[in-house]
Formats: sequence, structure tokens, C-alpha cells
Amino acid sequence: MEAALVERLEAAVARLEAAVASGASLASAAPRDLDVPAAADPAIVAYEEFVAEAVGRLTAAAEKIGGKVLDATKLLAEAFAVAKDLLVQAKQLQVRDKRASLLT
Repeated sequence: MEAALVERLEAAVARLEAAVASGASLASAAPRDLDVPAAADPAIVAYEEFVAEAVGRLTAAAEKIGGKVLDATKLLAEAFAVAKDLLVQAKQLQVRDKRASLLT
């Protein structure tokens, strides 16, 4: 199981590195100015807090190490930010779906 997880992580990192190398901005992949009610959802807030703490500690350690470790940590932090944006967008779609079902 661990080998499969490592392979998936390596594939994800390779895709992120390829995107960055091509000049793509991962930050522009999902908008940061998302609907406030969805972003204020308790699950989203809990996710943000967890990521801030965990990635914050990781980033602090990576800054001491530097080099490729720091680069990889920055990519990981960006990936978590994009994941958060996707969670907010999914939450917005759920709200829209509920509203639409109420109208029909």
C-alpha cells in the first residue's frame, strides 16, 4: 500500500513540476475570490486551519533545509491551496443544486 501511495505522490509531483516548468500558474487554476458563504463553511475553515498548521510547520522546517526540499514544500502548499479552492467550488455547487431542487 505504501508503494502505491508513493507512486501516486510521485506522479502528482511530476504533474505539478511539469505545469510549473511550462509556465502555468497553479494559483490561476482556481479563483481565490470565491463566494464568502461557501468559504466560511465550518468544514472549509477546519481544512484551512489544519493546512495552515501542518504546512506551516513543514514550511518552517523546509526553509531551514532549503534547496529542492523547499521547492517541493512550496509546490505542496500551492496544491493544498488549489484543493481548498476546489472544496469551496464543490460546496457552492451543492448549494446551487439544493436551490435548484427547491425551485422544481
